[in-house]
Amino acid sequence: MSLQTELDTLGSKIASFHEPAKVQDVEWQQFVDNTTIALMAGGESSRFSSVLDGTQANKSAFELPNGDTMIEMCIRMYRDAGFKNFVALVFHNAHSIEERLGDGSKFGVKISYSYDPEIPIGKGGAVLNALENGSIPEAHNLIVVNPDDVVLKFPEFPRYISEAHLEGVKQGSIATAVLGLGQAYSSTGMMVVDNKVVDTKMYPFIPVPAHVGITVFSPAAYAYFRENFSLTEKSDFENILFPILAGEGKLWSAGLTKGLWIAVNDAKTYKQLCSELS
Repeated sequence: MSLQTELDTLGSKIASFHEPAKVQDVEWQQFVDNTTIALMAGGESSRFSSVLDGTQANKSAFELPNGDTMIEMCIRMYRDAGFKNFVALVFHNAHSIEERLGDGSKFGVKISYSYDPEIPIGKGGAVLNALENGSIPEAHNLIVVNPDDVVLKFPEFPRYISEAHLEGVKQGSIATAVLGLGQAYSSTGMMVVDNKVVDTKMYPFIPVPAHVGITVFSPAAYAYFRENFSLTEKSDFENILFPILAGEGKLWSAGLTKGLWIAVNDAKTYKQLCSELS
């Protein structure tokens, strides 16, 4: 009996994923043409302040050692899959996002901007605000991405999650959460039986699926944003909307069974990203 074996057994009970069904190119192109990519780029990112070191820039637009930025990497990944419509949901140091991206023409895409109100409204409020000001077309699907949740070594990722969403729609879902298969525990894990430590493992892998900051929504989900969020208080859709949709059987998932996910939140994960890019 080992700690990791027991965790793996637990993981098999918590989640199972399958590869999404492939869609025909005609259906895929229709989805691409009627989808907007929302770039969540409004947060202050206080844990990242040591990396910024006083630089007045949004984390997503902070220049990496190779001259790139996380938000530009994100745009190119979806652009290369065929997506052309983007909206940046901005607030903190919005100027750095605009100066870096412009109208999107240098990437061969169209980028518009939705500015949060002067009070923090969270991710749920930011999407609602963009719906209300017309930055998100009512008839479009929506892929909400956190540019600082970087996905590497998975070039077909945008089509993969879109095909998963289309599969879920056929099963009655209206949203798809993209999930990592788990995360490494940040300390030494221990297995204990009646106070006796019987096994230890540094940074054991905890196989509980984790949202990687990327969600696909069908237009039918927009009514839920209007019902459950406002422009006067801070609220995130993960802790409010996901439980509602899961309870109604309308939340699908796409398991990140390939590639590498790095949630770039602090100096440690920033160094990991730079190492991978180098």
